[in-house]
Amino acid sequence: MMYSMKTILEESIPMLLLAGALSICAGMVLHSNGEILFTLPGILVIIPAFNNMGGSVSSVLCCRLSSALHLGMIRPKLKKTKTLERNVFATFIISIISFLALGLAAGGFNMLLGLKSLDILIFPFVTLAAGFITVVVLVTISVVFSYISYSRGLDPDNMVVPILTSIGDVVGVSLLFLILTLVM
Repeated sequence: MMYSMKTILEESIPMLLLAGALSICAGMVLHSNGEILFTLPGILVIIPAFNNMGGSVSSVLCCRLSSALHLGMIRPKLKKTKTLERNVFATFIISIISFLALGLAAGGFNMLLGLKSLDILIFPFVTLAAGFITVVVLVTISVVFSYISYSRGLDPDNMVVPILTSIGDVVGVSLLFLILTLVM
């Protein structure tokens, strides 16, 4: 693959526009769940970090897959390899630890400040459940889209990473409110 500023811009700009549109959708999901946010303002503590985590973890996976594809360590075929297995496993472990820690920290923070929120024992469950399902979706998209873009001569770093973070926002916030609705 030959890289130039023109190629990078041609690949990135449409994806960034799509990512912006998806981010607007995430904002609409937040807006449509305003009643839950007014009822439990302590939920606001986790939303920025929650949105960031899913997209960040899956973007790191995408970048690692992109590097492995460029170096010839893996082929763009949906086939089980040690490199893919290890990267996906590490992504899930990091996600579980991160979302669990977020839930525990937010529950404790809300308790200390006296914010009306979920029970301190339920908060970690909600963040872990919503976060883990989000990461499953994002890991699947990361692997499939990385392989497809690479096999078509496009750089997954330019094509997949911007979309992952925005899809992560929409899916993550939607799942967070779905699980909150189920436990409330």
